[in-house]
Amino acid sequence: MNHDETRKYIHDLANTFSIIDASVSRALTMLTRNHPELAEEITRLKKADEYIKKSVHTLRSLREHVHNQINAQKNSET
Repeated sequence: MNHDETRKYIHDLANTFSIIDASVSRALTMLTRNHPELAEEITRLKKADEYIKKSVHTLRSLREHVHNQINAQKNSET
């Protein structure tokens, strides 16, 4: 897999995680509002939401790193 394919793959993963994050956030909001008695489940969802957000951030950082490598490689070829 070349750098462009790697960057696209990372981009797709980050987008998928962003969609998951939106779904978890929505579920968390609805549970908190409508079922506050489910405190343990709400806590688990909050932790899951934090991990998803960290994963998205990490993937975006990795994508930028790969993008910078692509640009450096292109610049060194010219």
